[in-house]
Amino acid sequence: MATPTNKPTRKVVAGGVTGTFVTLVVLILNIYVPIFEQKPISGEIAGLATTVISAIVAYLIPPAPEETTVMENGRCMTALKQPT
Repeated sequence: MATPTNKPTRKVVAGGVTGTFVTLVVLILNIYVPIFEQKPISGEIAGLATTVISAIVAYLIPPAPEETTVMENGRCMTALKQPT
């Protein structure tokens, strides 16, 4: 039997870390790369890049072996498999 949990899955963690990384890359480019001094990367473009790249990474990361999904009260939730 699986136990429902609110713990973020590794897909969610990977998406969050990727979003942080993309945001930092844009910041570094805007500050330290001479090409972007006159015309920095806009917030809209940075937001788009963060969203798209994070979604792709989160989609590609497989669930952990101990993770599964269960239906509880009409909602699909992440659950941790019980050790056998």
